[in-house]
This record gives sequence, C-alpha cells and structure tokens, in this order.
Amino acid sequence: MLSTAVQTPASAISPSAFLDNSRPALVYEDATRPRSLSPTLSPTLSPPIAAWDLSSLLLATEKETNDTPQSHTSQRLMGNTELSYYLPSRADGVNDMYLHLGFSAPRRLLAPQRVLAAWALLLLRHPPLAARVIPPPSAASPFSTDYSQVKFSYTPPASPAEALSKASALFELHKDLSKDELIDRYLNGDRILGDDKLSCLILSEKASSASEDMAEYDLLICAVHFLGDGMALHRFANELFILLAEAGAGESLAAKDYEELLRKEWEAKWGSAHVTPASVLPPAVEDSLAPVTGNFRKAAVKVDFLNSSRKDVGGHSFPRAKGNQRKTLVPTTSFDEVTTRAVLKKCKAQGVSISNALFALSALAWSRVQQRERSQEFRKELPIMMYSALNLRPYLRPCDFSYWFVSVGFFNVVLPSFLPSPKSREDETMDKDALHSTFWHRARVAKAQSSRAAKHPMLVARTHEMAKLRSKRSQTFAAEDDARSQGIAVPSTIPSPTPKVVETSTAPSMALLGLSLLGNLDGIYTHKTYPALQLHTLTTGSRQREGALLVFGYTFVGRLWLSLGYDVNGFKEGVVEAWWKEVLDGVKEFLIV
Repeated sequence: MLSTAVQTPASAISPSAFLDNSRPALVYEDATRPRSLSPTLSPTLSPPIAAWDLSSLLLATEKETNDTPQSHTSQRLMGNTELSYYLPSRADGVNDMYLHLGFSAPRRLLAPQRVLAAWALLLLRHPPLAARVIPPPSAASPFSTDYSQVKFSYTPPASPAEALSKASALFELHKDLSKDELIDRYLNGDRILGDDKLSCLILSEKASSASEDMAEYDLLICAVHFLGDGMALHRFANELFILLAEAGAGESLAAKDYEELLRKEWEAKWGSAHVTPASVLPPAVEDSLAPVTGNFRKAAVKVDFLNSSRKDVGGHSFPRAKGNQRKTLVPTTSFDEVTTRAVLKKCKAQGVSISNALFALSALAWSRVQQRERSQEFRKELPIMMYSALNLRPYLRPCDFSYWFVSVGFFNVVLPSFLPSPKSREDETMDKDALHSTFWHRARVAKAQSSRAAKHPMLVARTHEMAKLRSKRSQTFAAEDDARSQGIAVPSTIPSPTPKVVETSTAPSMALLGLSLLGNLDGIYTHKTYPALQLHTLTTGSRQREGALLVFGYTFVGRLWLSLGYDVNGFKEGVVEAWWKEVLDGVKEFLIV
C-alpha cells in the first residue's frame, strides 16, 4: 500500500436571502492569533443553479422560528501555511483543488433536491467551506500593505431556508458533461472560486433513456487549497456519499427527511437557545502544533533548519518552454486488482511501499531518458531531488470543529542520477540484475529518507520554520505582483544575511518534480456503507502555475492509480511525455514482471 504518512501531495457566498437578516452581526475575533495575510483579486463567480425549482426544498414559513437569532460572525487571521497558499492564488487560482469521482447510482438517490440538501447540511457541519476571505486593509502602496492581516470570516445562515439558498449558490448541476470536460474547464478555464466562494460542488449526469433507474455520474468537489488538503477532500467525499446512501433496508431519505436533518443541525448550532459566542473556525495548523518556546530553543531550531536545508541538493529539472499559455493535462493510468496485488506483494518482499518505489522509479526514468537521448545537459554527478508533502494531522492537537484545514509539511528525497555501468565498453546494454538491484536499493533509500522526515524529532520545529519562510516569501511576491499590476516600480530585494554559524552552500538545489502520494484511499472510503453507489474512478489535482508538474499515486477500489498533472505548454516538447512513458514502462519492468 502507499504510505498514508505522505501526501501532497475553501466563503460565504452572496445569495439572495430568503428571510430578512438585516440585524447587525456580532463579530467574535480569535484573539489567540497574531498573524494572518493578504489582499485578493475578486474573481467572477459562476452563476448559481437555476435549472430546477428549489421550492420543494424550502422549509415552510411556519417552521421558521419568529425569534431568529442574530448572526454571530467568527473571524480569525490566516496562519503562515494558509497565507503561503492564499497569496499566490489571488490572480488565477493557483493550487485550487479538485477531487473527481465517477460512480453509478440509482437516480432516486441523486435527485438534485437530495444532493442540494445533503450539501447544505455538510456546509453547516463544516463552516470553513462556507466562509469567505477578508483581504488586508489597503495601504498607499503594496510595499506598505501588511499582507499578514488576511482573515477568514464565517457568518452562519439565519435560518435553514437561508442555508439552502447559500448552498445552491455553491452548487452546479449539469447534463452530459464528461469527466474530462469538467476537469479541463476547472483547470484551464476561468477561475470559479475566490474570496467569496471557497468551495463548490459540481454534479453531472450522463445521458440515458428516461426509463432506466440507474445512471452514471461525475462529481467534482472543489475547494481552495488554503482551506484544506487532500485528506480533507477525501473524508468529505466519503461523508457526502454516506448521506446520499440508502438509509436502512431498501429505503432512502426523501427531501423532507433531509429538511428535518438540516433543521435539527441548524437548531443545534445556531437556534436561539443554542447560540455559541465563540469561533467555529478550526485553528491554523501552526496553532495546533506544539509551539517552539524559549530564546535558546528558537535559535537552535533556526540553525537546525538552515543546516538541514543545505542537504537538499538537486541538479536536475525538466527543460522549460517559456511564454506559452498554460494548459494542464492529467493523463491517468490504473492497473487492475490482480496486477495491483502483485505489485503490492513484490514491494513488500523488497521491504518497501509503492510510495517508496515511485520515488526510485521517477528518478530512474529521468536518468534513462537523458542517457538514451545523450543529453549534453545531463549531469550524472549531481543527484536528483524530488519533493513531497507530509501529513501533519497525527501531530496536531485534537480539533472538534471540522477536519477542513490545511495540514501539510514538506520533505525532499534525494537519489543518485547515475545508472549502473554496462558490462563492457563494447556492450552498452546494462546487466538486468544490476539494474533491478539498483532500483530496489534506491527505493529503500527513499523509504529511509521518507521515514526519517516523518519521525525526525525536529519535525514540528522545522515545520514552523518552513511555514514562516513560505509565508514571508509569499508576502514579498504578493507586494511585487500588486505593484506591477498598478504600474509601480519594483525595487530589487536585498537578501537577508545568513547566520555566520551556517556556511553558505554552493550546491544547486533544484527539484525535478513533486509527488503526491495519497496512500490506500480505500481506507478512507467506506464503500460497504453505501453499496448502492458504485464508485469506480478517482482523479485529483489542482490548478497549476506555468511549467508545473506533479505526480499522484494512490490505490482506490483495489486498483493502483498513477496520474500526472502537468502544463503541456510549459516544457520542451516531448520530454515530459517520454519520461512519463518510461515511468509506466518501469512499473511493468520492475514492479510487475
């Protein structure tokens, strides 16, 4: 199985209110947070659904209480990690996440009214999805703007009916839009999320005769990355499927049943007798990790972080092609259950996971492509560096609000780039046994490095330092981007001096690619809980910047899936494609045969 410890690898809307909610809001600030970040460019919101009548879902007026409570707004500053994702996303939605799931289901379970009601119920349970972003106060110049003052803000709906209204503005329903069309529109079209729309649910039903009871569906769950991570997406999808599933033997919840669930959920949280005058937004990840205290410890942590960074040596990268419009493609390959079991068995026999093997396979594929093409730029004396994300949730204090928060750290795996020498100068073919031995040895090296990163005693302290560094960089770039957009000259930045105790490294530190290793997702999706819903396809990723490339590996419905998200116009023609073919061929060569 893929290691679940490694993974790579969301705003109040403004719908028309059904009830008068003109009473002033009570704002509760989270005083424990000294940080938060930057301004945002408001995107054009996608139009709310208007293709079907919501009247059957709106609770009758007599069900509404006459003493609807005042709106209690919760606000808190963004943490460093959240800022590092938010600020770069403002212009074009870089890192906006999506999760696609393809499945078949009885039409009665996916009736639009049922889906909308379930969506509205989950938005109540997970306030961050229905929150919005408040940019920092504007200043005379971007260079005097405090980009750390960005806030999350959540105002609960004033009634169950308003909860449905707001949910409908975050819900899109389509007919006959294929998986590829949905993903392409999300990745390469206009951004559909923004400061006032942090999440969105999109459902498409494939055409079939009206007499059929079953239908094929494509579901897209969309959320901004500064709101959550891959684990939040998958847990949320599973929770949604449980709600949509049949309840009991052969019976399913009707729209009126969802209305009652929604009413009870709203009453429990926001009814007049249950007003909670406290923040309902989960804390930032930095506030849930153990703090670094004491001046001596803080200094030691900083030195450790700088010293550890010096070990991140990498001298390889894909050749870029600049000046082209970004276009993200997501080629995805899956292996059947029998093959997947064979792969798992072989990896286990070698003492590694599929995740470990994918690091070795990605590096080896690059070396083979470069050697085959006899590239003059290939420097086999320099190692190959790859980065991945680390799931920090096991290290956090418990959070009772919601699992919707971003909780990822980062680590690098560095492997040699040279290949085993041929038997002789005349024979350029490599010894098969030597090549296989080299591959599995490097997979074990990747395992050791990944394990060391996850279990390192300085992990939490390094995470704090990395978050500060990423946040500071994003604020600097945000000021420069805003200045350029306003026609203001951007001054050259002066690098901060490195402490004398740490020697400056002259070695290159380039990453070839990133891997998002999600593990065995069948451990998250409780398929037996919703037997009427037959899940068969899963694809995930995010909107990318120009020249981005990210590999996804996971097991789902008993099958191994490998997916590549990359900017097809951002690299030298044919190089990424040749490398990806080598990766897939390598699965058969090393992991199956």
